[in-house]
Amino acid sequence: MDDLHVVRFGLPPGLPLEKADNTSGPNEDDDQPDIKTTYAHFGLAFYRAAVLEHELVNILAMTRLVSARREAERLLSDPWDDTFKSTMGKLVKQLEPQLQADPDLVADLTKALKLRNHLAHAFWRERAEDFCSDEGRATMIDFLVEARNLFQDVDERLTMTFGAGSMREAGVTAEVVEMWYRDQLQKVERGELRIPLEELDSARRLLLRKVEVR
Repeated sequence: MDDLHVVRFGLPPGLPLEKADNTSGPNEDDDQPDIKTTYAHFGLAFYRAAVLEHELVNILAMTRLVSARREAERLLSDPWDDTFKSTMGKLVKQLEPQLQADPDLVADLTKALKLRNHLAHAFWRERAEDFCSDEGRATMIDFLVEARNLFQDVDERLTMTFGAGSMREAGVTAEVVEMWYRDQLQKVERGELRIPLEELDSARRLLLRKVEVR
């Protein structure tokens, strides 16, 4: 079942564990192809699709900022807000001209788009019968793990190539990232920003990887 497991909580008071619908204890991982695990895998796969979509937005927004700077154009609107209004299909079409040097990435991005749309519109309907059995749910989970891995792979390749390049062109350096990080830490200390420190540290590491990669 790959690396994702569902933890069961909230067993009815007084119900012996051996009579529950699973032999696991309340704090042990459940890696069987049950209903909750299937939902969890779908959620994680679609989350990775959303992360990929967000990276497309980031790259296009940064590209617009760089272009505007070169042409001394004054942006009258937020390029992120504008880009988030587009569907993932439109985002891919807008970015494709910049990806022609990497046809494999273009092909995988197109595949990821089709897979994302399948998850959004047809996955549950086409697999309704599979969902009714352990064997069917196991098949669904295998499919979702492959989908998640594809989304993550394409996202990482985009991030470390075109995403990193667009950030450098926009003037984002390691020093800029560290200044941003210190500012965010101060906001957290003052209570102006509520975000776990581990998430902030993770964002800092990712940004540094982007600006340092060549």
